[in-house]
Amino acid sequence: MFPRRGCVRLPSRTARRLLAHVLALAAVMLTVAGVALTIANRHAAVTTTGQRPDSPWTQIVPAAGFIIAGWLLATRRPEVVFGWLALAAGLGHGFAAAGIEWALFSHDGRHLPGAGLALFAAGVGEPVEPVVMATTWAAFPSGRFPPGRIGRAAVVSVALCAAGWTTGPLGRHTIPHPTPEFAGLRNPLGIDAYPDWGAAVLFPAGLLLGSIVMVLRWRRARGRERQVLRWLGVVNIGAVVLTPVIVALPAGEVLTSIGTMLLLIVVVAVVLANQVYGVDVVLNRALVYTLLAAFVAGVYAAGVGLLALLGDRAGGPWTVVASLGAAFSLAPARSRIQRSINRFLYGHRDEPYTVVSQVASRLEAAGSVEQLLPGLLEAVVEALRLPWAAVEMLGDSGVTRRISHGDGTGRAGTIQFPLVHQGRDIGSLVVARRVGEAELDSRESRLMEHIAGQLAAAASNVMLTEDLIRSRERIVSATEEERRRLRRDLHDGLGPVLTAAATKVDAARNLAGRDLPRADDLLGAVRRDLTTALDDLRRLVHALRPPALDDLGLLGALREHLRHSGIPVTLSAPDTMPELPAAVEIAGYRIITEAVANVTRHAHASHCVVSIEWGERMTVEIRDDGTARTAWAAGVGLTSMRERVTALGGRWTAGPTPDGGRVCVELPLSLAGSAVPEQPPLPAQIAAATTLVGAAG
Repeated sequence: MFPRRGCVRLPSRTARRLLAHVLALAAVMLTVAGVALTIANRHAAVTTTGQRPDSPWTQIVPAAGFIIAGWLLATRRPEVVFGWLALAAGLGHGFAAAGIEWALFSHDGRHLPGAGLALFAAGVGEPVEPVVMATTWAAFPSGRFPPGRIGRAAVVSVALCAAGWTTGPLGRHTIPHPTPEFAGLRNPLGIDAYPDWGAAVLFPAGLLLGSIVMVLRWRRARGRERQVLRWLGVVNIGAVVLTPVIVALPAGEVLTSIGTMLLLIVVVAVVLANQVYGVDVVLNRALVYTLLAAFVAGVYAAGVGLLALLGDRAGGPWTVVASLGAAFSLAPARSRIQRSINRFLYGHRDEPYTVVSQVASRLEAAGSVEQLLPGLLEAVVEALRLPWAAVEMLGDSGVTRRISHGDGTGRAGTIQFPLVHQGRDIGSLVVARRVGEAELDSRESRLMEHIAGQLAAAASNVMLTEDLIRSRERIVSATEEERRRLRRDLHDGLGPVLTAAATKVDAARNLAGRDLPRADDLLGAVRRDLTTALDDLRRLVHALRPPALDDLGLLGALREHLRHSGIPVTLSAPDTMPELPAAVEIAGYRIITEAVANVTRHAHASHCVVSIEWGERMTVEIRDDGTARTAWAAGVGLTSMRERVTALGGRWTAGPTPDGGRVCVELPLSLAGSAVPEQPPLPAQIAAATTLVGAAG
């Protein structure tokens, strides 16, 4: 889109911007001339076709809109065709306004020259807008016609409008059905055989087909393109439905330009990529008041028509009743129309209960963990008409994982809402702003905060489930690796030793009768081999479960192990200990020994305290007075502790504190399927004994 520095296209881009300034200035000068001549002709005695007095403004008002939109687009994004199309339409309306008014001014008793040329310019410029509109409906926002049948229909719609435009330069008269003052003016390029009815047939056919193309493109579009085309589609539908009613209102021909202004606002906002904020508010209000005016006019017209059928003449007392009925219908109609427009634009933003219900329904209907968050995001996007939404979850390793729904390409900006569950920050809910929005509405922001609370619980469940699955996978993998190691040690270690011992025993038995000293040497070697095998066997058994746990119990085994720690360790535990399942006992032992080893290696501490308490659960706390104050990286030790706790359904926290480091673990006192029966809960603390069991080397 934008040339690199030093690129040869830079002068071309500058030249195009200069051309845009020149065209916009020319259109402004023509429009200003049209305004001045309109004011000068306000008391003119002649007209070109018997038009109503407000007819000049039907050219001036759209000219101003097209000039502003075209100048903005052509100067800021000269590579986009829609700015140049808008400038062409602005020039056309400027020529029409200035040309018609100059013809009136010159023939109102002055007989100035140039009336014929002015009317010719007006005839050429006025029909440019239908061509521009049909082209915009067919190619916006990509600048290319759609493929397939819709594309062919779009080409036909533009071709019909272009053929209608030729009635201006090639028609016999630049103004159809002229008044006597202008009947003698002839188009110098006119063709006598050119049909007078061409414009009356070609323009409506082309614009109607173009409207159908726009609506079909909107219905078939997806993602951001659908969000953009939605506005053009509703403007087209509104124009088709409301134009007959609006034209019947006072200054109705000028009011019909509202649809054109809405379209230009959408085009500018989209092409400038949200550099024009507040477009949604402008379009919202314009749609509401246009529909409201049409509704009130319809109520009044229905009342007057009913009175006419009953034989009452207009202006009588019953007409006042009809007027009051139309007036009193204003308030309820406005609220209903506003709700309908808001629902179309923002979904159920004004109905928070509906949004929460939809999110809750998706939460209940989620078939699996994989479908949970995508389903909730889909419900949020659909309920609030958001372009895109995502949940960003923070992993234990600091990696952020994102799950999204909607079209996130080309989004102008996002808004984040924190996901907090049970006091823990687990990520954020990120939503993209709608086209033309700077921020979300305050009510919508509060609604999103409530939705974020539900998403936080769902995201936490997803993370816990995924952690559990990964933990189980690691446990299964570790179990298989341990079995492989045991098989290897038994096969490669104990197996050869015992085989060699058996062979030596056979040899010693054969030598016992004739060479007793040699047999004695063989038996000594067998004794040494068996001693080595026993040592290997003890090592394997200790790796499976420390024998000290069976001999001394958990507290005794801890005291024996911590006695040899590298720093002083104080063990605080009750004298009475309940019977624990083997899995809980070994988990508590491994966690405490691993935590103390981490303190010795990494904490730079001078003292460590291990506290054990019994209640409904076994609570283990390891504190140190180390100097580490930054967040702990999840290494092998911390990961092993977390997996052991998760596998047993316990809870754990670990990290730095103002006084040092702290690891706190809660483990259940009973497990399903354990040989240890479930026991009644013990008091939180009973007869705690504090013993210094470890001292530095």
